[in-house]
Amino acid sequence: MRIAVAKEVQEGERRVALVPESVPQLVQTGHEVWIETGAGVGASCPDTAYEAAGAMIMTDDAQWGDIDILLKVAPPAERCGKPEIERLRPGAVLIGFLNPMGNVSMVQTLARHQMTAFSMEWIPRLSRAQNMDALSSQATVMGYKGALLAANALGKFLPMLTTAAGTVAPARVLVIGAGVAGLMAIATARRLGAVVEAFDIRPAVREEVQSLGAIFVGVELDEETATVGGYAKDVSVSSRQREQEVLHEHIQRADIVITTAQVPGKRAPLLVTDAMVAAATGFSDRRSRRRARRQLCRYGSGTRGDAAWCHHLGPLSCALVNARSC
Repeated sequence: MRIAVAKEVQEGERRVALVPESVPQLVQTGHEVWIETGAGVGASCPDTAYEAAGAMIMTDDAQWGDIDILLKVAPPAERCGKPEIERLRPGAVLIGFLNPMGNVSMVQTLARHQMTAFSMEWIPRLSRAQNMDALSSQATVMGYKGALLAANALGKFLPMLTTAAGTVAPARVLVIGAGVAGLMAIATARRLGAVVEAFDIRPAVREEVQSLGAIFVGVELDEETATVGGYAKDVSVSSRQREQEVLHEHIQRADIVITTAQVPGKRAPLLVTDAMVAAATGFSDRRSRRRARRQLCRYGSGTRGDAAWCHHLGPLSCALVNARSC
């Protein structure tokens, strides 16, 4: 089979779907691996590294029609006036982070072209599928980097310091969501010496949060809050209001807020309101780690709040940081 790796055209996307180290595994099983020229440059994987691993560099657009399996990171886009899907032959296979629940038109186009698609973010959370859990690996990178960026932007030490000149109190970090990204953000902030609180509507994650040395902040809701697979579920309006009431109290004394909560396949609910930020007199910095479909807080990318003490650094995409680690 001819397995091709496309160069990502989405703005800011630096990741690549296949690294040179993985090429020999495919070549040794009899497949041809084609790499679109420059596909790995953003992730520090030059064409020469792929060639040394046994791949062929794809330079002619006409070769798209001969691809059996196309590997991508971002959903297919349009390039040179023609959608990437239409460049592939009918019956080809597309694998990547496709966001099918939020891109129905793309799914319909795939169906019209009789193509098979595998969306990496929908691989089930099973023991036998752990080595394919690319979503968790991306979330790990973002949780780690989000905590570091927030620490860098905060105008104070994170750990408690006791010196001859006096004592500096530790920074307080609130992490919203205790999934993979949230747990990594908690662990990173704790290693930096901060006092960490973690909010989640799923009581089952309390033990994981406390094992990392953080304080668990829960909320009692009169409905089921997790799916069979362990993901958080969307809740009713009244339950969401209860969440905001609990968060309001903890945000007021936080120096950093890292938002990671999500509902698979849906836009995340608004949890951090303008009123919360306005009332947070001790709020020095806010690190919102959001991806597409998320609306955990109202502030946009790189914006500053009405007061000089509120600085928003998100949304943070894995595409922009640690591309090689992804």
